[in-house]
Amino acid sequence: MGIHLSDTVSLLPGIGAKARIDFKNLGILSVRDLLFYMPFRFDDFSLKKSIQDLSVGETVTIDVTICSIKSRKSFKRKKLTITEAIVEDETGEITVTWFNQPYLEKTLKPGREVSLAGRIDDRDGLSLTNPVYEPKGKRVQTGRIIPVYGLTGSLTMRRIREAMLVALGTVEELIDWVPSSLRESEAYPSLTQAIREIHFPESPESLQMAIKRLKFDELFLHQLLFAQVRKQREKTSAHVIPIDEPFLKTLVSSLPFVLTNAQKRAAWEMLQDLAKPTPMNRLLEGDVGSGKTVVAAIAIEQVLRHNFLTVYLAPTEILASQQQEALGFFLDQSIGLLSRGHCKIGQESVKREELFEAIESGKVKCVVGTHALLQESVPLQKVALIIIDEQHRFGVEQRHALLETGDRQAPHLLSMTATPIPRSLSLTLYGDLNLSILDEMPKGRKPIATALVPESQRSGMWAHIKTQIQAGEQVFVVCPLIDPSDRLGVKSVTEVAKELSQSELKGVRLAVLHGKMKAEEKTRTIQQFRDQEIDVLVATTVVEVGVDIPHATVMVIIGAERFGLAQLHQLRGRVGRSDQQSYCYLLPETLSDQSRSRLQAMVETTNGFVLSEKDLKLRGPGNVFGNSQSGFPDFQLATPADVEIMKKARDWALKLLESDPEFVEHPLIKQRVEQTFENVHLE
Repeated sequence: MGIHLSDTVSLLPGIGAKARIDFKNLGILSVRDLLFYMPFRFDDFSLKKSIQDLSVGETVTIDVTICSIKSRKSFKRKKLTITEAIVEDETGEITVTWFNQPYLEKTLKPGREVSLAGRIDDRDGLSLTNPVYEPKGKRVQTGRIIPVYGLTGSLTMRRIREAMLVALGTVEELIDWVPSSLRESEAYPSLTQAIREIHFPESPESLQMAIKRLKFDELFLHQLLFAQVRKQREKTSAHVIPIDEPFLKTLVSSLPFVLTNAQKRAAWEMLQDLAKPTPMNRLLEGDVGSGKTVVAAIAIEQVLRHNFLTVYLAPTEILASQQQEALGFFLDQSIGLLSRGHCKIGQESVKREELFEAIESGKVKCVVGTHALLQESVPLQKVALIIIDEQHRFGVEQRHALLETGDRQAPHLLSMTATPIPRSLSLTLYGDLNLSILDEMPKGRKPIATALVPESQRSGMWAHIKTQIQAGEQVFVVCPLIDPSDRLGVKSVTEVAKELSQSELKGVRLAVLHGKMKAEEKTRTIQQFRDQEIDVLVATTVVEVGVDIPHATVMVIIGAERFGLAQLHQLRGRVGRSDQQSYCYLLPETLSDQSRSRLQAMVETTNGFVLSEKDLKLRGPGNVFGNSQSGFPDFQLATPADVEIMKKARDWALKLLESDPEFVEHPLIKQRVEQTFENVHLE
């Protein structure tokens, strides 16, 4: 009996109980799930050479015989085991070294014929370090373009590749939901062929075609989902919130600052949407510091005046606490806060039951929380407005699911993002949303002075920073992740904080913030920083979004070349929140031509929209060999650089919907769209 797509992965050879749990942690339950688990990069081991023809720096496969192999402990590092082998072919011999793999001494015995793949270095003459190995000529791990997957637990790359190879024997069951006429017109491979080639490509060309096809699938489905959301919204009724112009004029004139024209325009667009009997679905896109919160507050105040409830969803507990405080400043109302670590009404901590009662009775008409709030048994019967902050964490399927409330009236949705992207790209990425853009900064804000600081100038930079601290200003120091095993950033933050406190910033009040800290610890540290009890906060990118510290005027980004332009711009936006001159220092560790261009763009402009255009040009379509695929949240493969494929997907979706709006002639497309919505989780 063969293996089928719906079968559990544990039916594949070599997948025991532990591996099954590890696969589950990656979201892989069935053989189908495994086939759609995409590599994040590829190693090209297709170049095969004899030993005498090898050159330093080449990535190659060699077919050899093991002559000798021995393991020993390292003299310098006691925990390190070094396994050294001499291997040969008919043209010569070469030294091979593996680290912490002593079992190889029993596996690769002298006389055994193997294929080895890796990069040739020149340590003590030509050598091969930590190569991949397999029986000579097998060509699963060597001798071809090899997929590299994300790992967890006990899973090894070898085990995933072997399991994938067996699973690929089932792909004849894959049903291709994209019409054959479309595939032929674009010269795309079939779904079966694309899945085979994405995992075990026969050539760079066939891999590129497979990637194009699978990216198109993601983007095409996305456009079809947009169409369904728009269609459903037109049929759905929402609470009508009439515009009260005299009240709005009073509200705006009472603000302690003058709204920019962009803020006025965006607020008016929202208020007009709220006054309609169908649900608003609008994206408010604004650069860091452009004043999105006050625009949202105007919409909230209008809803609260008509005794309806507003729910504000923030991506992190830190941001939820901060936004509850900010909305309390703008609105003459008791604002609720509900997250895993906090439950408040205004500034007072309360029990969950008390908050729920206050919401039910109408005492609290605006509640702020993380996305987990949607999972709580909160009495949200009369929700007229849901605001989703940093909306890129919330895909089209989740926005669609929010329309499926138990209430007869669906909520109005306002999504917000501080990640500026070109308008044309916004319309393609967020085709279900109407767009409002804040492209002006509030008056009085000084541009943040940004500098690329070489090693030779860093002592002068730290001296300047110390004078800023003595003048009462505060400093962020952001660290990159040192290696994949330190996903929460503890290592880098702890090391940098220790080094600074013993040298350049000795005697300064310094604290750390990283992903491994408990929620209440993070919140307490941020609050102490805001209250100026801390001068310098050494942190990971946990501070990237929304952390608002008015007295912070210096941002130091260590290892700046490791960050993308959008992320660097977000980090820079944590300073410059007042009328004081602010500074951003970029401290690269190594600089390639591309990373220098990226960092130079940061120095030249503080405009996020200009930077986003530059980012697209610099990044290009990306090179899949050795570069991680950074897909959008809804996608595994598609990236912001895939503008041409996006346009194709949009054009084909419009063409199909024009001729067959109900998918009568395309039942497989209908099934695919419906399945996507069924599998949605609001998190």
